[in-house]
Amino acid sequence: MILSLEVSGDLMTRVETAAKAQGVSFQEFVTSALSSAVAQTKAVPPRTFSQKVHDFGTHIESPWTLLSDLETSAALARK
Repeated sequence: MILSLEVSGDLMTRVETAAKAQGVSFQEFVTSALSSAVAQTKAVPPRTFSQKVHDFGTHIESPWTLLSDLETSAALARK
């Protein structure tokens, strides 16, 4: 696989110098550094989603229940 990566001049110089100091090629040095960084990365557990439920005092099972309650209240108020 071919990968294109843009690296700043200062970092590029430091990486090339470190690779030469270790006696490895630039590619080997970068591959080793990336492998090491990935190995040190801790797996982050997924965040759980929770939603709070608020009771605003209405208890409606269905729209028909609400309609029935309203009609009953209206009928009682007329008496």
